[in-house]
Amino acid sequence: MTVPSPPTNRRTQLADAMQAAGCVDPRDWVSSELDENIPQFARFLLLRDVHHLADAVQDTLAEAVYDRPDLQDTLTALQAAVAPAALEALLLAYGRALGNGFVMTLDDGAMAQGADTPGWQLMEIDADGEPTGRLVQGLHEDYLDFDGAYQPLARAPCGTPGDA
Repeated sequence: MTVPSPPTNRRTQLADAMQAAGCVDPRDWVSSELDENIPQFARFLLLRDVHHLADAVQDTLAEAVYDRPDLQDTLTALQAAVAPAALEALLLAYGRALGNGFVMTLDDGAMAQGADTPGWQLMEIDADGEPTGRLVQGLHEDYLDFDGAYQPLARAPCGTPGDA
């Protein structure tokens, strides 16, 4: 029996970890991480989490109307006037657009600021919270095409008035 070489072990470990984190097909992500030294697992996790936030329409609605009876009234009127599937589609698209704007802002970092203004960079950390030195960037390149790359959370439809 042949013992796999360390790179093969690392490739398998990374693919298994990414699948456990909800990556549908980690092969290209893993190859890029190991062959190009790009922190693809960290990129995947961030993109997955932003998509999960965008997908969580009911949770976001509940948070938005919490302690805001005026907004609850508006939501109730919308739910009475718009088919649940149409309202869900609108709010999901809105959440996805906000997520895209968020990753674009993260990617822009210092570029969006003036010459004398500080910016930011997002950096991968290891399991102990120590910076690896690898920048997490180019998120916008994958955000809009990320559907199907991750296991989405179960979503409840926007339903009837008072659901949020």
